[in-house]
Amino acid sequence: MKAYPGKLMVLKRRVMTVLVPCLFAATLASADTAGSTGAGGMSPLTMIFLGLLAAIILLQLIPAMVLFGSMIVAVFKRSAKKVAATTSDEV
Repeated sequence: MKAYPGKLMVLKRRVMTVLVPCLFAATLASADTAGSTGAGGMSPLTMIFLGLLAAIILLQLIPAMVLFGSMIVAVFKRSAKKVAATTSDEV
């Protein structure tokens, strides 16, 4: 497919129109919150972020534990079946 220089310039201009203000706003937000912590405490926004992060980890831990438990049960059932099969074959 042939690239058209006019369309490429329009695309670059659109990307820059969105990207530059976002980067500028992020820089301003970072500079604003850098000095507002005072004596080393955390801002409420940081505490909310860490709380949400902890909630996500805990919510992911529940299905992980269920899967791990079912895997352990399946392993021990399989080994119990093998032991029962070998003991019945020996008799």
